[in-house]
Amino acid sequence: MHAPLVDLFDWLHRNAPKATYNLAYSNISGLSVEEYQRYCGEMLPKSFDLGINEAHGYSGLIGTLSDIYQCQPNNIVTTTGASEANFLTFSSLLDPGDEFIIEQPSYQPMWLTLEMLGGRRVPWPRRFEHKYRLDIETLEPLITNKTKLIVLTNLHNPSGVWTDRRTMESVAGIAHDHDCHVVVDEIYLDGGFKQHPSSYGLPRVIVTSSTTKVYGLGGLHTGWIVAPTEITAECQRRKAHTTGASSFVSEMMTAHALEAARDKLLARFQDRAQRNFALMKEWMRTHGDAVEWVEPDGGIVCFPRYHLDEPSISLCQRLFDEVGILVNPGAFFNQEGHFRLSYGIEPETFKKALSALGNFMDSFSTE
Repeated sequence: MHAPLVDLFDWLHRNAPKATYNLAYSNISGLSVEEYQRYCGEMLPKSFDLGINEAHGYSGLIGTLSDIYQCQPNNIVTTTGASEANFLTFSSLLDPGDEFIIEQPSYQPMWLTLEMLGGRRVPWPRRFEHKYRLDIETLEPLITNKTKLIVLTNLHNPSGVWTDRRTMESVAGIAHDHDCHVVVDEIYLDGGFKQHPSSYGLPRVIVTSSTTKVYGLGGLHTGWIVAPTEITAECQRRKAHTTGASSFVSEMMTAHALEAARDKLLARFQDRAQRNFALMKEWMRTHGDAVEWVEPDGGIVCFPRYHLDEPSISLCQRLFDEVGILVNPGAFFNQEGHFRLSYGIEPETFKKALSALGNFMDSFSTE
């Protein structure tokens, strides 16, 4: 099985260490140990046994997630981040030759993983002109007798647009009628500017998520799958062939954070996200001759469209080389003429980054 290069990750690995302004990472600044202790309390007793491990995950985390999703413990599989959650889910449901329908633009690792597993990609466009909303009328004609999965993100990555409950119910209903499943990566959902319910519980819907983006716990790298028991059992069986067992310490720390300080951590996220969103919104207003966007409904990423006749990789490379600003080319999300920009960094630094970005974009209007 050939593992394709994930261009997005390669771009980040090569350039992030040298960036003056990193607007490419899609997570909020991580919690320090001091912050963790202030928000969540003490972490581990000195007598804690670091040799403890549990193949089926830390029971405290499973219980916490069961409460959040209003499900049974056997509806949960804990994973090492959302990437493993997606991989286990995809490999459990897709056979070589099957088709999967996936939103476009979309997060590159998701469709590459499915193609690596032998699936055939069927794009389901989210159009800028329609504010990146899902067009339900165009879904059913894409389905064939080979369709096994419909793959979505909510909030949408890269635009930050939220898909409402009624739309998700329609997608789930179509999937049910055609005997396929919907996989919804909800890694940004808790970061919406308004609180939104998970899509778990709708027929044929499987949810994946983690605390790596919104909660500032990326280093713990704890994720999960929420699904019907026949699917979680298969995912758990396959996990024996990936990580075997996730980090027990990470799962304990994640569970403690969610139990003791979930609201506080979400408030921390919103303070940063909304302050920087206001800066971003004003910047977009004053640079409308060069760029336009669909305003996100939360999270810390957006997907501006630029008014230049230049491929996105070339433009983003020049922006990095000349100004030191790192953003992600739209080509890596299968959407040319755009770039994904994250506004999760410290606000004063973000102001400087936007000023430098504005000078770069303004230079084209004087050429």
